[in-house]
Amino acid sequence: MKPYHNSSPHRVHTRALERLLRIHNEVGNGSYPSVERLAELLERNVRTVKRDLREMRDALKAPLKYDRAKRGFYYSETGWEMPPVQLTEGVLLAFFTAEHALKSIGQTSEAVLLRSSLAKLAAYLPEQVSVNLSNLGDALTFQSAPHTTVEPETLKTLACAAGERRTVEFDYYSQHRGANTHRAADVLLLHNFAGDWYAISFDHLSHQMRDFHIGRITNLRLTDDYFEPPAKWNKDDYLKRGFSMMRGGKLTKVSIVFDAYQSRWMRERHLFHTEEAREELPDGSLRLSFPVGTNGLEAVARFCLAYAGHARVEKPPALKKIVRERLTLALKDHIAG
Repeated sequence: MKPYHNSSPHRVHTRALERLLRIHNEVGNGSYPSVERLAELLERNVRTVKRDLREMRDALKAPLKYDRAKRGFYYSETGWEMPPVQLTEGVLLAFFTAEHALKSIGQTSEAVLLRSSLAKLAAYLPEQVSVNLSNLGDALTFQSAPHTTVEPETLKTLACAAGERRTVEFDYYSQHRGANTHRAADVLLLHNFAGDWYAISFDHLSHQMRDFHIGRITNLRLTDDYFEPPAKWNKDDYLKRGFSMMRGGKLTKVSIVFDAYQSRWMRERHLFHTEEAREELPDGSLRLSFPVGTNGLEAVARFCLAYAGHARVEKPPALKKIVRERLTLALKDHIAG
């Protein structure tokens, strides 16, 4: 994977990239920051900020404008984003190695230092790698959650395959089938969910999109074949159709009501789904609704059962049926003795 190069004669030094990202976020959120305000946020002098703004205009072609009435900067083109930065293979391997180590070292002084570095490096990840580690730098402790071990070299190879759009081959163990199969796949996105890594890919065997759990991939190799992403591929649209990495099927609307007691905790947490809607009810309860593919209803049912006694499924009927069946089985297992 080649590093990003800008065609402009101006070059942005890596050390300045973090500042440019923060400036971009401040301008992009519509707060109209002034040079003085940016200097305060970045803890740099005004001269440095002016140089950064000039680099954004000249090297990155940012549509930066100054609003005299509001005394701050804004983008004249709505939705402008920073150009993608593709990391070298060595830096990608360093990131995945650090992420792997952070899961195992727990609440040590080394974890504090590693968290800060990892959070900064996460901001430079290419578009094909999706992981939210930006909050690690502000955390005081890190507690390892149950996860499947994945070798950093495997993650690096898959990230390079996604970035270079090269087809990969591998053996894959399916927990559902309890068997190994040989696969060829076009990796479109590496996605980290709850500490586990998934290769969201077009599977040549089924001719459909599949979420391959990377911990079940063995004998991985890059091929000499290249691919183009599907014409309508959009990672955000794809991810929102699932729940807890279970997706697919016809889109349906889920509605769950949490009682007044449980709602106290539910209000503190955002988001359970990227397109969720919340409705406060007169008795203090909370209605949570969101769209999901029917194949994801099993995962939604497990989510509801975690709050058994305090959560009531309103719709769809298929979800109510799954929850009712699971509760009946659980009652049968525990009613005797």
